[in-house]
Amino acid sequence: MSKTHFRTCHLCETMCGIAVEYEGDKILSIKGDPNDVLSKGNICPKATGLQDVHTDPDRLKAPIRKVNGKWQEVSWEEAFEFAADKIVSTQKQYGNNSVASYMGRSIAHNLGSLIGIAPLREMLKTENIFTGSTVDQIPHNYAWQFMLGHPYFATVPDIDRTHYFLMLGTNPKISNGAMMSTGANPQKKFSEISARGGKTVLIDPRRNESADYVDEHHFIKPNTDALFLIGIINTIFEKGLATPGRLEAHIKGWEKVQPALQQFDMATIEKVTGIAAEDIERIAVELATAESAICYGRTGLSMVEFGGLCNWLMQVVNIITGNMDEPGGLMFPLNAIDTVGLQAKQGQSSYDAFRSRVSQRPEFAGELPLCVMAEEIMTPGEGKIRGLIALSGNPVLSMANGKLLEEAFDQLDFMISVDFYLTETTKHADIILPPVGPFEKSHYDLFYHTYDTINWSKYSPRLFKPEGEGYTDFEIIRELLKRVAAKRATGFKEKLLVKSISKLVDVALTPDRIVAMGLRFGPYGPGLNLFKEGLTLKKLKKNPGGVYLGPLQRSLPERIFTKDKKIDLAPDFYLDDLPRLYDRFYCGVQEQMDQDSEFDMTIISRLTNRTLGWMHNSERLVKGKHACTLMIHPDDAEKRSINQNSTVTVTSAVGSIEVPVEITDSIMPGVVCLPHSWGHNRKGTRKRVAEAHPGASLNDITNEKVVDELTSNAVVHGVPVKVELNRMAVAS
Repeated sequence: MSKTHFRTCHLCETMCGIAVEYEGDKILSIKGDPNDVLSKGNICPKATGLQDVHTDPDRLKAPIRKVNGKWQEVSWEEAFEFAADKIVSTQKQYGNNSVASYMGRSIAHNLGSLIGIAPLREMLKTENIFTGSTVDQIPHNYAWQFMLGHPYFATVPDIDRTHYFLMLGTNPKISNGAMMSTGANPQKKFSEISARGGKTVLIDPRRNESADYVDEHHFIKPNTDALFLIGIINTIFEKGLATPGRLEAHIKGWEKVQPALQQFDMATIEKVTGIAAEDIERIAVELATAESAICYGRTGLSMVEFGGLCNWLMQVVNIITGNMDEPGGLMFPLNAIDTVGLQAKQGQSSYDAFRSRVSQRPEFAGELPLCVMAEEIMTPGEGKIRGLIALSGNPVLSMANGKLLEEAFDQLDFMISVDFYLTETTKHADIILPPVGPFEKSHYDLFYHTYDTINWSKYSPRLFKPEGEGYTDFEIIRELLKRVAAKRATGFKEKLLVKSISKLVDVALTPDRIVAMGLRFGPYGPGLNLFKEGLTLKKLKKNPGGVYLGPLQRSLPERIFTKDKKIDLAPDFYLDDLPRLYDRFYCGVQEQMDQDSEFDMTIISRLTNRTLGWMHNSERLVKGKHACTLMIHPDDAEKRSINQNSTVTVTSAVGSIEVPVEITDSIMPGVVCLPHSWGHNRKGTRKRVAEAHPGASLNDITNEKVVDELTSNAVVHGVPVKVELNRMAVAS
């Protein structure tokens, strides 16, 4: 007889509740859980792919080690000893910075990895810490740090109560919310906004899937969103609509904003962005006079050349309209395990405490930007990276200039990967330590609760026992820590102490125990009072659909984390970057670049409905019409004799790719669009479904040297390219 298991899908930010019907060790179906507090039965197509991951014959279930260029399955004992030996011996010979760590974006969905990050970094004591954040969202974190005092104090749209929703560079219909965890189908929220007399407006170079559900869409030239936001801010000030609201006494720098932005006139903003001045001014007035309003942006505001300024300006819009920390505006969830508060107490925020060895890029929140990883490996000298521990992620496909990174990985003395696939990245490793699958471990979301649009909490127990020995991500990291500590220990007393602590850690430190402690001593927990009613792990286990903790509540000024407890509306960090923006668009720099360049188009990336980069080995998600096509406007296609059956060559300053086209007027003229994280055409991987649907990697033509100079985030949107008909493909 079949049974049903309830849990959270942790493939993406959506956090949909799923009901898994199973019999024995076989999954029969995955559907939305109607009792889930957040998603209420909605799921996106990606959730069904979990079944394929669980049963995937390509998924590694035991460690493999590369011996004489060939992979051999080895025991966990041999694998852990090999990895620990490499870490200890390399750091002993070359120093702590000789070993780096990389953590992919998918660890944000992984309880064990998240818990293990801090101890792993403490063990390595290296400055060479890298994550996928600097090819994604780090400009958001910069804004939260410099304005609110904490890099992870996320501003979340209170979409359930807003009356005006201005969105830039985002596609919630496909991402299912991204930095606003709503559960699946956020487009329903758009309809609800309209139903209560509100309005939704989308600004994007593509009339994307979300545009069908909003009231208004405007094309904008890539990389010009900062000027659009300046136009909004200038209009609000000029029309006397700026108001700090109830936070007036807790805001500093108000008087600096308008003078700093007045040099950017509306006529030039209209010309550069492609959006009429009258539309910009109208949107500004509508937003400023709405009962409640939100200005929200995602990767279109972070993965661009002025990503830092974009995210600062976006926050300015919300603050000067009195919509910061107000119902229907940008608010702050209070998580059941208050990771933000805990990090603040530990002082885990920093900027420019040290710099990268070669390019002198500053660290932020303890990590260096990915744009310097390759050069830190390939440049000789003291401090050169010689070893790498990589947890999940596939930077060869997701990082700018992936081909260069491949060359760099091959120059490492050793590479340890924690991943259950042989991918374009892990194939360069010396040993791969595969964690158990998603249904073979418990889950509590520590990270994406920071983006909740309601306050809630949910725990997902393990469904199946792993095959064989089986280690979770947490157990892999814990075992590495123990063995490295043992190998570093000198003398009988130190070795005995390490051995004793290791035994204690095995018993006392498990993800479930850590979650239980976090809940008990969190904002909704009973603390030490055993008789007080409160949120505990036991209560969550009794409520498989989760526990609703209430709507978002005002939390400022109490939760402002700056030293002076004030919101900094105009940090010098951002004001000092405005001349770079002005020079680019007001001093003829952009026009001269366009005239001198053979690259007459710009490329942007897009999400696809069914897949994320790490789900391309699911047949049910990649079957049908191939998603990796280059969108091009009919006018641009006609100029180049391109038709719907054409294959084109897309060339940038660093490389070329070949890709089939999709001619559509949903993309604005002069812009082309390609999905992110494809390109499964490298030899040596073991993902048969993905290899049968290879696509082309956008990051074979992005340039690791071109970044937002303010935040060092990679530039993925607005890369100059030329598009040519592939004559050889036509001839064949």
